[in-house]
Amino acid sequence: MVKSIAIVHTDFRLYWPSRLNALHDYLKKKGIGFIVVEVSGKGSPYSFDSTSHEKGLDWVQLFADKAIEDIPPDVACIAVINKLQELEPDMVLSGAIAFPSGAGAVRWCMDNGKPVIVFDNARLEDVPRARHVDWIKKQVYSHVDAMVIPAPSHMASFEYFGFSSQQLFFGINCVDNDFFSGKTAERSSRPESLPGGEPYFLAIGRQVPKKNWLALLEAFKAVAETPVCRKWHLLFIGEGPEHRRLLDSAGSLVNSRVHFLPFKSQQELPAYYGSAGVLVLPSLYGETWGLVVNEAMASGLPVLVSKKCGCADTLVEEGVNGYVFDPDDQADIEGILLKFAGLMPEKRTEMGKASKALVADWGLERFCDGMWQAATFASSRKKRKGSLAGRIILQFWKGRYRPT
Repeated sequence: MVKSIAIVHTDFRLYWPSRLNALHDYLKKKGIGFIVVEVSGKGSPYSFDSTSHEKGLDWVQLFADKAIEDIPPDVACIAVINKLQELEPDMVLSGAIAFPSGAGAVRWCMDNGKPVIVFDNARLEDVPRARHVDWIKKQVYSHVDAMVIPAPSHMASFEYFGFSSQQLFFGINCVDNDFFSGKTAERSSRPESLPGGEPYFLAIGRQVPKKNWLALLEAFKAVAETPVCRKWHLLFIGEGPEHRRLLDSAGSLVNSRVHFLPFKSQQELPAYYGSAGVLVLPSLYGETWGLVVNEAMASGLPVLVSKKCGCADTLVEEGVNGYVFDPDDQADIEGILLKFAGLMPEKRTEMGKASKALVADWGLERFCDGMWQAATFASSRKKRKGSLAGRIILQFWKGRYRPT
């Protein structure tokens, strides 16, 4: 019988505190103890979000004052193993096995005969690997009892790594829908930093090459003076190594038609979602999901999403709540901006309402239910024996961390 569950990950910021609080309350009603084990206390790619742990949770930070890049993988992995040995949970929920947190969690559970459930949203096409690397992952995964993934769109990737459909559950990549829906509804006025009262395309995220912001900017410049786009603006919220390049490319349009704001906290974002005409996410690769799409949809916003984004097949219904486009085709990006801007205002409003309805089942309840279903499955079966190769590999694999 499961009486205590630990959840282990590199860091729990941004979307995680609300999820963990919800799961804590969910498990508490079932009489199950819950403890959070976080490796790094600072320095994640989302460090602009200062939220760490919430009051009321049993929360351990193994290296509170260090960024994950400053912690040797073997040190982080052993710290996770030692902490789990101290806590002795009946079951462990863990982030990806590529990280020291996941490597340590799977190894501890293997050595102690405890079920381990891994949550991950990576697809094969997101991170191309050599065949021998895939083989190694399959051996490690043979010691994992169940997976929690985003949606059926991701099943093929994990079936490839040896999981049966029975071992796959859905529940990650959810946001606090009630927060975004409620905060957007509370918005009484347009933020002062936004351009006039005119509509704008909203682009939120780290300004790194894979996000493809430069292509979006060039597409906007190409259509900015067309009749349907003449009143539209483009607003970027975020920072990163490509920021200067974006500013230079925008040139004289900066602060007149193209606007740049630094990262905003989740407390601040609803005002921008509530004022925007549409969210645009043009990622080229590595966008395993795109949680900003969930946030925008929960806020009642239409979405224009790259077909390379993991959420595109699941959350976007063509012509209903938005459109999917090819991020490698500049003409297609331009065309999608023109197509959306050319819609009647009533249609855009209708699409925003459709977004809200489509994402309604992607709130914190989905996260809790998915984790619980996986936990129930894993606890009702014998611990997976796994392969001998996997057992050997786990003695040496410490994980690594490569921020992008």
